[in-house]
Amino acid sequence: MALLMDYHESRFDITFSNCYWKIEIDNGIQGGKTKLRARLNCFKDKATADTNLGKYCDYDLEFPPNLDSRDNFIAQAYNYAKTLPFFFGAIDV
Repeated sequence: MALLMDYHESRFDITFSNCYWKIEIDNGIQGGKTKLRARLNCFKDKATADTNLGKYCDYDLEFPPNLDSRDNFIAQAYNYAKTLPFFFGAIDV
């Protein structure tokens, strides 16, 4: 699971279309029963993301996990991210 969404680099006023946002491989989810922190990495596309090289940026978020949910914490992180204004319009891939 990952998210597909544009990324705008404000330093250069460039928008990269259809970037692949995935939870970081190492230390992508940290925390406990009341709060989890997740880090999403942004890549040009899935093929680049699979190499874990050449990421454009990171996005950190915090959310309260639902311990009773059928969704694992990774799915919960993606679902929570889509509720944030930054990820408005992101789609699951």
